[in-house]
Amino acid sequence: MNSHTSICQNEQRRLEIRRQRKNGLDYVEVSEDLRSLYVYFLGSVPEDLTKGNLRIEGGERIRNLHVTSLEVESSQNYEGYLIVNLNQLGDFSLYTLRLVSLDEHGKPTNQPYPNFDPRYSQVQFQFRDINCHSDIDCLQEQTCPLQQLVEPAINYLAKDYASFRHLILDRLSLVMPDWEERHAPDLGITLVEVLAYVGDYLSYYQDAVATEAYLETARQRISVRRHARLIDYPMHEGSNARTWLWLETSVDISLKEKNFYFINRYKNAPRLGTILEDNRDLDDVPLSSYQVFEPLTPLPIHLYIAHNQILFYTWGDRSCCLSRGSTTATLLDEFIDSVTENGESSPSCQFPEYQRKLHLKIGDILIFEEIKGPKTGNPEDTDLNNRHAVRLTNVKAIVDELYNQPIVEIEWTKEDALPFPLCISAIVPPECQLADISVARGNVILVDHGRTIDREDLGTVPGKEAIQQCQKEGESVEILVKSDRFRPRLQKTPLTFSQPLSIKNLTQDSAKSLLIQHPHQAKPHIQLNNSTWTPQYDLIDSNSEDQHFVVEMDNDGQAHLRFGDGELGIRPEANTHFQATYRVGNGLVGNIGAEAISYIVFHNIFNSGSTLQPHQPFPAKSGTAPESLSHVKLYAPHLSHEKLERAITADDYAQLVMEHFSTKVQRAAATLRWTGCSYEVWVAVDPFNREAADDKLLPNIATDLENYRRIGHDVIVQRAAYISLDIAMTVHVKSDYLRGHVKTALLHIFSNRILPDGRSGFFHPDNLTFGLGIALSQIVAIAYAVPGIESVSVTKLERLFEGDNHEIEAGFLPIGSWEIARLDNNPNFPENGKFTLDLRGGR
Repeated sequence: MNSHTSICQNEQRRLEIRRQRKNGLDYVEVSEDLRSLYVYFLGSVPEDLTKGNLRIEGGERIRNLHVTSLEVESSQNYEGYLIVNLNQLGDFSLYTLRLVSLDEHGKPTNQPYPNFDPRYSQVQFQFRDINCHSDIDCLQEQTCPLQQLVEPAINYLAKDYASFRHLILDRLSLVMPDWEERHAPDLGITLVEVLAYVGDYLSYYQDAVATEAYLETARQRISVRRHARLIDYPMHEGSNARTWLWLETSVDISLKEKNFYFINRYKNAPRLGTILEDNRDLDDVPLSSYQVFEPLTPLPIHLYIAHNQILFYTWGDRSCCLSRGSTTATLLDEFIDSVTENGESSPSCQFPEYQRKLHLKIGDILIFEEIKGPKTGNPEDTDLNNRHAVRLTNVKAIVDELYNQPIVEIEWTKEDALPFPLCISAIVPPECQLADISVARGNVILVDHGRTIDREDLGTVPGKEAIQQCQKEGESVEILVKSDRFRPRLQKTPLTFSQPLSIKNLTQDSAKSLLIQHPHQAKPHIQLNNSTWTPQYDLIDSNSEDQHFVVEMDNDGQAHLRFGDGELGIRPEANTHFQATYRVGNGLVGNIGAEAISYIVFHNIFNSGSTLQPHQPFPAKSGTAPESLSHVKLYAPHLSHEKLERAITADDYAQLVMEHFSTKVQRAAATLRWTGCSYEVWVAVDPFNREAADDKLLPNIATDLENYRRIGHDVIVQRAAYISLDIAMTVHVKSDYLRGHVKTALLHIFSNRILPDGRSGFFHPDNLTFGLGIALSQIVAIAYAVPGIESVSVTKLERLFEGDNHEIEAGFLPIGSWEIARLDNNPNFPENGKFTLDLRGGR
């Protein structure tokens, strides 16, 4: 929680520390011999400082720096500074100097030095700056980067309704060339549609059996589903939509029963904030005029007034923002006021920590929302895209002693990292006053599309008599009643399908992942006879005692229930009465826009004396249409050829790694080698976002490949062979450009990092993989894209430590099929590649 991701242009806290005569670390300078540090303070140098009060942390190659001695340098013109002598030099990385207090035994603690501000009790410095050269301005301006705009993907080849009638209309143009009327009410169009429907209807019944017997010709959805299952293709029925809501409440309340749902605005709806009752307010409203969303968040749900709008805390600084990728922030809190026995209000600072207005805890969901335009301060100029939901993983309630202000430091998962810079506060016209641009919303719940149908009557399992033959003379004939075929159908449509979520998922998964659904993993929302029967995708793996059933959707979207036959799933007993509780609402219709959900509806009377106003900051997503029959027929026959069940060749091993570890490995390579007595399969992997695979990934891949390896093959999984490069170029800069600016741009574009605009450098690990060589023309083209360059000449293009192999003459540096190029240009690790620039000209 010590890291601060906010970038502030107006640092008021430093001035406040000086005004209150507190102290803190101001900045650090490094001596010319790199053996000493000159430490400057916001106040005077403490008199009783010892070596134990100073801790130096950080470093990549050189660590464990220790203080050998301290010297106080005083002056008449200023308050002086502290000279800290070190035992050794530091490397090029970032170090942190911390000033801590000592315990009763004289050992350092993690607490700041007495009377030192906790925010300024540590300071970062570098012995040598990698990016700071003699002709580059080392002081980089810290600003919030602009959000990178993503161009929408538009499919210009999509067909419309006219393309589906193309064949028929072409035929009519041949037989009726004088026919010019082609509008909808035209008699010719009407006759064509009627005749086409009747002809298709009759032709289907003439050869229905032969048609439904094959996947290629089947037209019924249930038939296509069963054919696809026989070749292990899971046909899906779509999924419903999900979204986040935050509830604006006028009193602190708890929702302990799942007797409410949410709807969007409809015609003649009451004013916003009105709490509706379905038996009173929605009796005369058609169900088709609104969409129903029900809560997924586990009960009870506690709602607090203080969570309606939570302000960010900037530690006294102004014009601040949260940078892109942030996972921490600080929120403004308040103590709860109370009245003592004599009627006087006690000061807030005397209350314990837990008596606060905010009740945030680990696992809660917060929504960050921009409520005003950062340039004008008008709510009308708000960017509706600047909204983001996060799952809290750490909550720490503290007090900023400098301002005597209770605050809450929060942290969220990396999966929910801020995808854009979020402006917190700004100076806005016309009064040029500080305004809160963005806030955090609490009282957040997860909802999904679908309306519950409670205990619908499905009927009774029919029975048929089976007369047993007489076994012995004089025995009576035994008549048994066996259950007959029972295929009930649900009355309401469409049945809701969604990917199941456990309590652990709902309380621990990231906010981003909870909105994502995979249609192939979606299951129907239906319960039979108090959940004694369980829905399954099929009954192939069910035994004779399993109370399983299958939901099959027909062409009209109606759900049919199929039970077992006594071998694959238990057969329902005769005269068993079934009731179904299920939900309706599925597919694309649930993907409603933001701010559409406006009302909360209770099944019974809600007498709380309060108002509850749901707000929908994000559009609902993940609503997916059922898979079309044409899509199944196109992909199902080829699945068996694409799915590997056994690795035979070396490429099979690489393909299995790519399929099973697609989120962690961007490419894999494999080769087969003869050891003299057996074959060995060597598999190398190239992971995402890093050069070398971690120690956990390689054993996991080896364990997975063990299930597919061919008998006689020994599988060895190892890291890829990285080839360090040595590249140098001479660049002539135009006369009206600064050499420092051009050099900085070149170092950025040829780096291995993510650039501020979201792009990756040329030598980023994700841009380089097995066998990908480096072309001389490509390097020159990228360099010429930098403004201000007059000419570029590559003087060195070779493997590090191997010398020149005539790569420049060939115009290409080849990389082997098992090798990956690498160029980090890190002075701490020069063996990982070097990039040298010689700039001439310019100014």
